[in-house]
Amino acid sequence: MSASRCSWLAFGFAIAVGVATAVDDTARAETGADAPAAAAPNAVATPDGEGPAIPGAGATGVELKPTIAASDCSDRPNALGVSRVVEIDTTSGPEFGDQYQKSEPRLLEEGEVVLTFDDGPMRRYTLPILDALDEECVKATFFSVGRMAIADPATLQEVARRGHTIGSHTWSHKKLSALGASGVEREVELGLSAVAAAAGVPIAPFFRFPYLGHSKASLAYIKGRGFGTFGIHVDSKDFRTRSPGVVLRNVLAQLEREKKGILLFHDIQPSTAGALSSLLAELKTRGFKVVHMVPKQAAVTLPEYDAIAEKALKAKSVAAANTPLAERAATWPVSGTEGATDPPGTHPKSSGKAAAPRGSKPVDWANPSNDPWQLRAFGYE
Repeated sequence: MSASRCSWLAFGFAIAVGVATAVDDTARAETGADAPAAAAPNAVATPDGEGPAIPGAGATGVELKPTIAASDCSDRPNALGVSRVVEIDTTSGPEFGDQYQKSEPRLLEEGEVVLTFDDGPMRRYTLPILDALDEECVKATFFSVGRMAIADPATLQEVARRGHTIGSHTWSHKKLSALGASGVEREVELGLSAVAAAAGVPIAPFFRFPYLGHSKASLAYIKGRGFGTFGIHVDSKDFRTRSPGVVLRNVLAQLEREKKGILLFHDIQPSTAGALSSLLAELKTRGFKVVHMVPKQAAVTLPEYDAIAEKALKAKSVAAANTPLAERAATWPVSGTEGATDPPGTHPKSSGKAAAPRGSKPVDWANPSNDPWQLRAFGYE
C-alpha cells in the first residue's frame, strides 16, 4: 500500500480486510464539546443510516501517511476482526467517555467496543498483547507515557508497525489536576514529543489524562491544543490484580451492564497480557464488535519539546550501545549507569517501590518529580 497521500480512513479499511463494514459505511466522529445533535453539512452518516450523524469542524491538518499495510487476515475468516473504523477530527477538542457524559458525542452503537491500552510500552507485556490482537485481527489504541516510549522505542515502533493507533498519556503520568499551568504544559508537551519521537511516525492527537483526572484548566489546555480527550466506559482494573481471570470477569461484568464502550487496559500489566486472548474470544462469542479509532490529522508537536525529546532519545541510543541491559530495561537512568528497574507492581516480587539504579539518585516512582529523567530533561539538575 503506497504511503503517498493516503488517509487514515483508507488505511483503516486496509487493516480491516474481510470485515463486515466497507469504507463507505465508515462513521466519522467529528465534533466539539457542545455540538448540536443535528447533522452538519460535512458530517458522515452512521453505518446503519439511523440516528444523527456526528458533526465536525472539518478543519484540515497534517495528513498522516502510514508506512506499512497491516497483516492480511483473509485466511482467518472467523477472527473477531475490526467491524468498522471511525475517523475522528479532534480540532474542536471532543471528549469521549463516561467522564464527559454531558458533551460526549455519539461514537459507538450497542455491542461495539474500543480497546485501549495505557502506560506502556513495556516489552514483555506489550508484545504478547500485540500478538493476541494480531491473532484475532483486531486493532487498538495505545496511550503511551513519554518516558516509557523513550525507554523502549523499538517496542513502540512495533505497535505502529502493526497498524495500531498511538496517542499520548503525558511525560511521567503526573496527575495534571494537581499542577499549575507550566507543569501541565511540560507534562503534556514533552509527553507528546517523546512519544512521537520514539514512534518514528506521526501519532494521533488523542490524549488520556493520568488517573482519568483533570482540572478545568488542564482540560481547557488539551482542548485548546486540538486534541481529543478519551475517558473510558469499562475499567479492567488490571492494576489491582495479577490474575487474568479477574480481569476477564471485571470486563465482562461491566459490559453486561454497559452494552458497549471504550475499554481501559494497561500494557504494563501481566494480568492483561494473560487475559487478552481469552477476552477477545469471549467478545466474539458474545457478539461484540471492535471499532478502531483513527485520527483525521496528526498531532502537532512543539519544537522546543521536540528538541528535548530528541536529545533524550539520542541519549537512550548511546546508553543502549554502551550497556546492552539498557535495551532490555523498562526504564533506565539518565547517567547511563546500570541496574535500572521496573516501575512498581510490574515485577512478581515488587514491593511497590523501585530500587534505585546504582550510582544515581533514588527514584520514587510514586512521585515523578523525583524522577531523574524529568529533572535532567527540564534542567533541574
